[in-house]
Amino acid sequence: MEMNVKKHSMKCSASPILLRLLLLLLSVPGPGSGVNAQSSPGSNDHIFPAAAAARHCIDFDSKGFLVRGRRVFLVSAGMEYARVPHELWHDRLLRLKRAGFNCIEIYTFWNFHEPQEGQFDFSGDHGLDAFLQMVNRMGMYAIVRVGPYYCAEWDNGGYPLWLRFKEGVRVREDNAAFEKYTDRFFDRLLPIVSKNQIHHGGAVILVQLENEHPKGWGTAMPDGYFHHLRDKALSLGLEVPYFFSGLHHSNDPAADRPGSQPSDQPGNQVWDGNLDDSTRPNPWFSTEFWSVWYNGYGSGEKEAREYGRRTWKIIAHGGNGYNYYMAYGGSNFGYTNNDEDAASYDYGAAVGQAGDLRPIYYSFKRAALFAGSFQEILANSEDATARYRSFRVDTAVRLTARHSAAGELLFLDNPSGDTVAAQVVTAEGLSLPAAAPLMLAPGEIVPLVHRFSI
Repeated sequence: MEMNVKKHSMKCSASPILLRLLLLLLSVPGPGSGVNAQSSPGSNDHIFPAAAAARHCIDFDSKGFLVRGRRVFLVSAGMEYARVPHELWHDRLLRLKRAGFNCIEIYTFWNFHEPQEGQFDFSGDHGLDAFLQMVNRMGMYAIVRVGPYYCAEWDNGGYPLWLRFKEGVRVREDNAAFEKYTDRFFDRLLPIVSKNQIHHGGAVILVQLENEHPKGWGTAMPDGYFHHLRDKALSLGLEVPYFFSGLHHSNDPAADRPGSQPSDQPGNQVWDGNLDDSTRPNPWFSTEFWSVWYNGYGSGEKEAREYGRRTWKIIAHGGNGYNYYMAYGGSNFGYTNNDEDAASYDYGAAVGQAGDLRPIYYSFKRAALFAGSFQEILANSEDATARYRSFRVDTAVRLTARHSAAGELLFLDNPSGDTVAAQVVTAEGLSLPAAAPLMLAPGEIVPLVHRFSI
């Protein structure tokens, strides 16, 4: 399935029925109301740094993440524990780990944990602490998106139904009544998240506050509501890096930039730039790389090629990580589905709703294992494309290169609809690869490793 999404659009904004329901029940401001153009979705992709107490375990600079002092390229898998029976958590996590994922990204749905006012459930299928501990035992990291709003095609976007009956509540803004109930939820939720932070021996390395808010992403805090969320989270022990709403949500994040051209289809013009930004203090990261779409079941070879190419674009152009939304979609149990979906939230994901492995799984696995193998370069690199502009054959092939003290990676990109041959000639006259030109299939991006010590 293919879904064309405009730049910076949000996956949950397409349902007029859902929007009208939220407006009626929860007094949500309409899209665009009061939006500050300086903090529009996607315009701020910065991350707040870790507190001093956590910095020895999780830190970053403009080139990449550092986990326990080591350069790490984050390959993250979106998976909602709320959409998986807890008896299957280990099985689904193991399938993702075997595909090269080193991180799991989750939501913590409010109405899943407080369905009845004041009655909290963090046990069994609702066992957030148990899930995070399992992620940690499997040697993986966690990104936790604590809300209080989530979207995620989940009933009421995660808001409890009882919240609708509270007088004076206006959600997602600096409203005392809303913040009172949010604070009570955070008082139960955040200590679990904080306890599982990496510097306390846990898996959590990043936290997201809010989700796809029309006013503030990244480090933008345009009003008192954002300041309130941050102050509350910090008061409850949040010390790892954090950010608001999300970073680079798109079905093709590497092309989702001003002036860029689509390059996910053979024959389309290739964006010939990179993701480096000297004004950004943190690495480039996508918290929602939409892999296929939520309203379909299954995916095949076509999606494997398309989304595989989009992944390689991130790696080749200086991205420092990505989270597939979803890598495992799961199921909507009870009445947790929104108005557009029923029981299935398969999402055409790499790991199917029944645990099956789709072609896209192996496409993602190839890229993940490569990124993990050469993260010493990728998580500490600069653009070195200008050093390799000479080609021996077929000038239709595009080249990008990344350089660090650990070595260099060259990426040969065939944007055409034909199979082509490519070979790079370095300034020293060295041919890469040395034996013969590479044959690149239509749309294929192939990496070459140069000057790397094994």
